[in-house]
Amino acid sequence: MALTLTSAWALPPHLPKAPKLEFTPPKGERRVLDNGLTIFLLKDPTLPAIRINAVVRTGNVYDPADKVGLAALTSGMLEDGGSASYKADEIDKTLEYLGASISYTIDNEDASFSMFALKKDLDKVLDIYADILVNPAFEQEKFEILKKGELEMILRRNDDPGRAATREALRNFYGKDHPYGRRTELAGLEAITIADLKAHHAAYYRPNNVILAVSGDYGSDEEILAKLNARFGSWQKGEVKFPEIKAPELNAGRKVYLVDKDIPQTFIVLTQKGFKRLDPIEFPLALTNDVLGAPGLSSRLVDTVRTRKGLAYTVYSRFSKRSAQPGYIMAYCGTKPETYSQALEEILKQMKRVTTEKLSDQELSEAKDAKINSFVFTFKTPFDIVGQRALFEIFGYQPDYLETYVANVAAVTKDSAFAAASSLFDPDNAQIFVIGNSKKFDKPLSAFGPVTELKED
Repeated sequence: MALTLTSAWALPPHLPKAPKLEFTPPKGERRVLDNGLTIFLLKDPTLPAIRINAVVRTGNVYDPADKVGLAALTSGMLEDGGSASYKADEIDKTLEYLGASISYTIDNEDASFSMFALKKDLDKVLDIYADILVNPAFEQEKFEILKKGELEMILRRNDDPGRAATREALRNFYGKDHPYGRRTELAGLEAITIADLKAHHAAYYRPNNVILAVSGDYGSDEEILAKLNARFGSWQKGEVKFPEIKAPELNAGRKVYLVDKDIPQTFIVLTQKGFKRLDPIEFPLALTNDVLGAPGLSSRLVDTVRTRKGLAYTVYSRFSKRSAQPGYIMAYCGTKPETYSQALEEILKQMKRVTTEKLSDQELSEAKDAKINSFVFTFKTPFDIVGQRALFEIFGYQPDYLETYVANVAAVTKDSAFAAASSLFDPDNAQIFVIGNSKKFDKPLSAFGPVTELKED
């Protein structure tokens, strides 16, 4: 017996309209110790464990010009270099035995130092964590090991041409000597001493320049505050002076830069001026960028460059904010050298399009839904919430930034998105940075602007 499918089988199911997504993050408690140490608390009895993260306003951009890498080495040595009361090897053994962890991350304008411990081991791990943060020992042997690893990374930094293209594009965009464009070099790293680490720690790791985010099954707020005050209360506050970061000298007109390298793919990075943190243009520009080039199959760049034309597997656009000076807007693509020009032409076309044509109702609506949903589901745990509150406060955002985020996204209109895009997107004045084998290019790079060839180093 043959089965026949009617057209009804092909119809989409009739689903009820989803209710409007509401997001009201718990506030938790915000306390400040006498020495200026700010603490965000949010209890989470889900598991018998506690997480703490110290957010510090420091970072790579504050490094001395001749010792780039100092902030990263300092943070790395907090994790690896022991403390006044605990040897590094002793810390490692203790944490491994307890199933606890202490780790760090470092970025351009902030650093984080975090710990995890089971509830029963909190006192012991917190003792270690606080002593490392306040009284690091910077053990010489561990310092040499860490520095050797960083030196090796410099020697291998061009092994991945895709990552190298992004790094060098930004270095070229801001200027090789600008704090936003500098990179770690062998001579600078070799010059860093333990005395430099101690000086950097003393300059930036002050309680009035640190925010703790605390979450877990720690009992009452007063109980955990007493523990924190006992360990951090005597930490001496001090004036923190941040070096001035001057505006970069950005060239007018489109400029093209080539690193001619015999590799199978060609990597293209476009850079142009962005905006500073705290600028309300963030919301309309973010939605415009999501429509233009957010990862995923629905963005214009992915739809045209990848899906329809099959010119690239990876293509996207993004922006990055900075505090002292404007950040950048970037478009990235990895493509075949034989068709690189088609991919580049399409990227430029789509970047221009957002300045001449408003987003459609559907594009804006879908971008809003995606932005709001991704934001809401970023906060899977109470620790995620207090962690973000700490980070936002370090950068000077309003205390209600989380509470108003969804409303600010929802308030973006086609007109405000168009105004934001028109004021910032400027492909005619973008820098184009290319790494690839020019002998295989289907069109000379000079078709896109004056070309400067650079040597890989």
